[in-house]
Formats: sequence, structure tokens, C-alpha cells
Amino acid sequence: MKPIKTLLVFFFLLSINLSAQQKEDYSKYPGYFNYKEIAGLKNAESLSEVYLEETLLKMVAGMAQDKSDDLGDIVGGLKLIQVNEYKIDKNSITDMEGSLGVMDKNLQSKGWDRIVRTNNRDNLTNIYIKKSSNGEFEGLAILSLSKGGESDKPDKSDKPEPYGKVTCVNIVGKIDLAKIGNLTK
Repeated sequence: MKPIKTLLVFFFLLSINLSAQQKEDYSKYPGYFNYKEIAGLKNAESLSEVYLEETLLKMVAGMAQDKSDDLGDIVGGLKLIQVNEYKIDKNSITDMEGSLGVMDKNLQSKGWDRIVRTNNRDNLTNIYIKKSSNGEFEGLAILSLSKGGESDKPDKSDKPEPYGKVTCVNIVGKIDLAKIGNLTK
């Protein structure tokens, strides 16, 4: 029972510490990408959100350090991980494709390198990496539009209503691809 009490006290003190700290402005980091600038997302329904800040990432890195040096180092160099998924109605899919095209040009004009691009009937995905002047990776962004989802809310004909999903991922901080490669082995 004592380890449980110790763990609860630890998390309580951690939560006090986290709430007392001032929120960091992650937009100052070169690897930050504000995907809320995408025009079509302003009225989109949010389906899920993950927002992991540096303090929590460092705690995870410390716990992982004992089990895997690479995992602890990978997570420890990160400042922010954010993932958002949005639902868009079927009539907005074409507009969203245009918005993602504009964002693609915007990111590349700001020094992001597009390293993956897929565009087929059901999916559009772009993956970008941001490099520093010394060649280190300091950001990763993923924009994905899935064009073929179906709502569980039936319309008048009792058929599911089609919709699209937009997924936005941004990882900010030092990204060591060599260590990620070692970890996957």
C-alpha cells in the first residue's frame, strides 16, 4: 500500500508544479506549426486532441531512460507533441483540399521540407520536416485528409452520412532520426 500512497503524493506534487508553471509559448520554436491557420478547420468538429508539453515529456523520458537509452533521449529532446483530428462534412472536402494545398506552399516557403506526399482517391497526406541551419531536425508536421469516413448518425434514408477527417500532427524539438532508426531495429 505504501508504494501507491507514494505514487499518489508524487502525482499530486507534480500536478501542483505543472499548474504553477507559466504556459510556455511554443510558437517561438522553429519546429512549431500552427495548423489552426488552416482555413477549413475553423468550423470543423474536433474529434480528438493530444497535447503533451515538455514537462510531461521529460518525465516520460526519465522513466524510459532505465529501459531504453534511445527512447529516453528521443523523448527528452522534444518540447511539444500535439495531434488533432477534425471531422468535416462531405461538402467541405474539396475546400479542405484547397486549404491543404495553400498550407503546403506556406510551409515550404517557411523552410519546411516536404518528405512524403500521397494523393489518391481516398487520402491526401503530406509529411514535413524542419531542419536547423546545422542540419539537425527540429520539427515534424503531418497533414492528412481522409476523404471517405461515414457518420454513425443516419440521415433520412438510414444510410450513414459521409464525411472527411483531417489529422494534424506537430512534433517540436530535437528529433534524432538515427536514434529513432536504432529504436525500430
